[in-house]
Amino acid sequence: MSGAPWRDIVAGGYDRVADDYARLEDGTQWPRMRWLAEVLDRLPPGSRVLDLGCGNGLPATAAIAAAHDATGVDVSAEQIARARANVPTAELAVADLADLDYPAGSFDAVVAFYTIDHLPRELHATLLARIRRWLSDGGLLLFCTEPDDNPGVVGDWLGTPMYFSSHPAEVTRRLVTDAGFEIHRGSVEQQLEGGRPVDWLWILARTAG
Repeated sequence: MSGAPWRDIVAGGYDRVADDYARLEDGTQWPRMRWLAEVLDRLPPGSRVLDLGCGNGLPATAAIAAAHDATGVDVSAEQIARARANVPTAELAVADLADLDYPAGSFDAVVAFYTIDHLPRELHATLLARIRRWLSDGGLLLFCTEPDDNPGVVGDWLGTPMYFSSHPAEVTRRLVTDAGFEIHRGSVEQQLEGGRPVDWLWILARTAG
């Protein structure tokens, strides 16, 4: 699958389901804020934090911006428009993870919640290597991805087509270490999405070397 089709599917999908996605966590407690709190507790105030796939900015980007220099990017123009209203102090932009780039050492931490599996898995290693370059020495990476062997599929998600692609958990862990990270903690956790249980692999890592 070439870049343009999957990118357009993801961007258009998140534009259309913005309201439904904002309600998806209602009445449940997803793991992301617990994992994010662990990252933020390790950072001094004013640290530079990049949120990849920030969505509407709630709740993660807003929590980052409360004490840090927050940057958020998302492929969906509608999600970024909402993020600008929800987190006016953050630096926000519409961007495609496949093309995104920053100067070396731009950030002290990078987080990506429910984002990397929207990128073709053939690009995951390249993205992780770029993130490693964007991070300062000792910088932190926190992300999650589904731990399935999925070479790429377009399926129905919240009533709209959506693209997903992922590696088995052990492959993703290897890609992280190959990119120059030391994994501090990782686990597979289940969360409810619209009443449906979904497994996610969570990884917290630090730049190595």
